Amino acid sequence: MNIAFNTAATGLLTAQAQTGAASESLVAAAAKGEGIIQAVVAVKRAEVAQHATANLVKVADDMTRTLLDIIV
Repeated sequence: MNIAFNTAATGLLTAQAQTGAASESLVAAAAKGEGIIQAVVAVKRAEVAQHATANLVKVADDMTRTLLDIIV
């Protein structure tokens, strides 16, 4: 596995952990009747991070395919 895929995999795991933590805080805040705006923002941030990292996986795949096409 190359560096780009390693970076993407790490990013996906991090974004997934952020999504879980943000979701938990959202549910906890809603259950307490507190404001949920910050928690919703955190969930959306994690969602954007996951999307960006998924795009990184696609770009790394495209680069690898192009490199293999050049070599082979």
